Amino acid sequence: MSEQTKVTGIILSVYPVGENDRRLTILTKERGKLQVFARGSRRPKHPLFGVTQPLIYCEFMVTDTRNYTYLNSAECKDYFHFLKDNLEDIYYSSYFAEVAEYFTMEGQDERNILNLLFVTFLAMKKKLIPLSLIRRIYELKILQFAGFGLQCFQCVHCGNDENLIRISFEDGGMLCSTCAAKGQGREVSSSVLYVLQYVSSVPLNQLYSFALKETIEKEFEWVVNRYFTVHVEHKFKAAEMLAIV
Repeated sequence: MSEQTKVTGIILSVYPVGENDRRLTILTKERGKLQVFARGSRRPKHPLFGVTQPLIYCEFMVTDTRNYTYLNSAECKDYFHFLKDNLEDIYYSSYFAEVAEYFTMEGQDERNILNLLFVTFLAMKKKLIPLSLIRRIYELKILQFAGFGLQCFQCVHCGNDENLIRISFEDGGMLCSTCAAKGQGREVSSSVLYVLQYVSSVPLNQLYSFALKETIEKEFEWVVNRYFTVHVEHKFKAAEMLAIV
């Protein structure tokens, strides 16, 4: 008989299976991304009905079989009710979850991205900076955790760490004045370079601890959006909804 094991994490997505079941994608501390089947959980009176919804943080008891993992029980630790206050929050939180699901893998240590989700949701709750800025910070950081981090402390071509004035999106980093003289890349202000370096190096608990002047914020968001678009070909459904918010 298969043994039960406990995992802790956030439900990223939920899909109906058959008439009464659900398939959950959970980002866990212990096993990275995990696909779990919750039998009977679509029945309103089923004990798993309320704890098999997207963006809920739970402790899950699961059983592994040869082909599938099944959910036996779940104890909710946080429903993140504030993420469902309005359509804008719903769309942004759904986008963050969708991006996390895309970049994570089963059986890998994905605690960095799980913790990134937590601090991002907390930043949404505090509402100290615009959601659009939170999005770009999140995108830049998750690319770093996924192995596509922007090289912003030295020239991506020659390694020089001074006079970094332009960015090459295709090459994945900054260019010094000598390499930039060849006509490559797009100019980046010193203020935005500092923000890029800050986001790339700061601990997660300080990630969303700053505000920007409007002009700097717009430039930073444009740079990150362009970098993300160049390196991520996937089209996210939630991003389409954000485009009309």
